[in-house]
Amino acid sequence: MTDYPKTAQTLITLLTCAVNETPCTLSPEEIDFDALYALAKSHVLCAAVGYALESAGIEERRFTQAKLKAKRKLGLFDIERARVFEKLDEAGIWHLPLKGAVLAACYPRYGMREMSDNDILCDSSKMEEVREIMESLGYTCESFGESHHDSYQKPPTLEFEMHRTLFETDDMPALDEYYASIFDRLIPQHGYEYAFSHEDFYIYMLAHTYKHFSHKGTGLRPLLDIYVYLKARPDLDLPYIDEEVQKLGIAEFELLCRRLAKGLFGTEPLSEEDAELLPQFLYSPLYGTQEQGEYNNLTRSLDGSDAKSAKARFFWKWFFLHGNDLKKKYPFFARHKWLLPALYVYRPVKGVLTHPKAIAHRIGNVVKYRSPKKRL
Repeated sequence: MTDYPKTAQTLITLLTCAVNETPCTLSPEEIDFDALYALAKSHVLCAAVGYALESAGIEERRFTQAKLKAKRKLGLFDIERARVFEKLDEAGIWHLPLKGAVLAACYPRYGMREMSDNDILCDSSKMEEVREIMESLGYTCESFGESHHDSYQKPPTLEFEMHRTLFETDDMPALDEYYASIFDRLIPQHGYEYAFSHEDFYIYMLAHTYKHFSHKGTGLRPLLDIYVYLKARPDLDLPYIDEEVQKLGIAEFELLCRRLAKGLFGTEPLSEEDAELLPQFLYSPLYGTQEQGEYNNLTRSLDGSDAKSAKARFFWKWFFLHGNDLKKKYPFFARHKWLLPALYVYRPVKGVLTHPKAIAHRIGNVVKYRSPKKRL
């Protein structure tokens, strides 16, 4: 880790101590607490750092508060989730806890893994009933039927995302197709609650991480989740996992994440090749950035090529819409193709008049685009 800034090295050292429950030997004089807090907060890892500092006898107000807040919030989530599940059971609606609701229990200390919301997959045919249940429990519906999950909030801190599906069809078609018959993969628990097998939860966790990584980027926490989960589940059927991630098209990504997780927080050394890819996680906040999202979109659109011919094809397709893009954005013109010349005049004129800066920004990004040195 000598090639990375001191604060990044400090963060990784503290996280390693936290999840392995080893005493931290850093002294307060070695730590720039302002820089450490800013970096840990961007990765949503302040509580884990707080536990590591505690093991070293170091009390820093911001990290202590983050640890206490994470414990309180997790306790509230556990209580509320039980209430929600009880109501779903009474209504005969099957449900499946996702992401942090499962991962939090794998961490060695309560509240070490921070959570911003509860993600629950429900029977998609009964989302109206789910809404009635959530509102009867005092939640306000913030969005309904607008995406693959509905959002519910209860002040001051509680938020539930009730999923219809695990992935958006248009967002990640391959992942959505793989999980189309998800109920067949689930294991009954009690009442109408279900769970993934340990292997299938790991696969979903990787698929979800890949979605974020390939869109706006993601930070260190998914790698820490992977390390903690592998440590908590040492008997995973790895051949089965390898076979399934091949089907999803994320086998290379899964191997990289596994190696990075074990190299950063365990005892396995990082290869030079893996170390070159680490900054894509280290220097991205947990939920990525708009800038990274734009770059990743261009990489997909240009197939990773910065050749003039690839950029010319991009502009041609952008200007002269056809196929599914035309049907989705302008269904009328898709049905009446003889009117397309009018559309090709209307779109650029409208664009220049309504959002000229956005158009200029996109053109500039394409012109200056350079293909990544290493691609996953």
